[in-house]
Amino acid sequence: MIITCPHCQAETDHRVLDHINIDRNPELRVKVQDLSCFRVKCPNCGETALVLHPCLYHDMSGQFMVWLWPEEGEAPKAEFDPLAGYTLRIVDSMNAFREKINLLERGLDDRAVEIMKLLLFAQLNRDLDVVELLFHALDEKTGDFRFVAVLSDGAEQYAAMPGTVYRRLREDVETYLYTSGGDFARIDMAWANQALELLHELG
Repeated sequence: MIITCPHCQAETDHRVLDHINIDRNPELRVKVQDLSCFRVKCPNCGETALVLHPCLYHDMSGQFMVWLWPEEGEAPKAEFDPLAGYTLRIVDSMNAFREKINLLERGLDDRAVEIMKLLLFAQLNRDLDVVELLFHALDEKTGDFRFVAVLSDGAEQYAAMPGTVYRRLREDVETYLYTSGGDFARIDMAWANQALELLHELG
C-alpha cells in the first residue's frame, strides 16, 4: 500500500495488516485496542503515523466479524448463511472499529448500545459540544455502562448509563427489530436514530 507520510510527504510502499484472525493471532488484540496495528514508520524521516486502511477482524470463537472500511466504494459482500449465527458489522473509523470489537467480545448487543449512545448524546449536548461518543467500559459491580465523550476542543469527559436501560433496549431490539446476519451491517448512531423512531411508533 502506497502511503504518503504526513510529516515529510514522502511516498513509500508499506505492508499493512488487512486481515486479523484473533483466534490464530491473539497477540494482536492489544494492538487493535491501542491502534498500534495501524501505525507505520516512515523510512525517509523516521516519524510514525496512524494510517487508516481497510481491515477485517475475525473472531471465530466469538462468531463475529468487523470490517473497517474507510473507502468510498462498497465493501466486499459477505457470503454467509444468515442462520450461521455470525454477527457481521462494518465501520469507517478506527475508534468505531475498536469500540465495535470491544462490545462484541463482551457479548453485548451493539444495537442496544448505539441507542443508549444516541440518548446520552442528546443529554450531554445540552451543555457540551460533543463530537464523538464511544463505549468505554462495563462496570462489573454496578452494571453501569461507561462512555467517553470527545468534545470539540479535544477534551474528554466520562459519562455513565445504568445497565437497566441497556436491558430494556436489548429486549425491545430483539422483539421488534430484525438485523440480517447474511451481510455486514452498519450499526451506528444514524442507525440508532431510525431504530428509535421505529420503536416509538411500535410502542
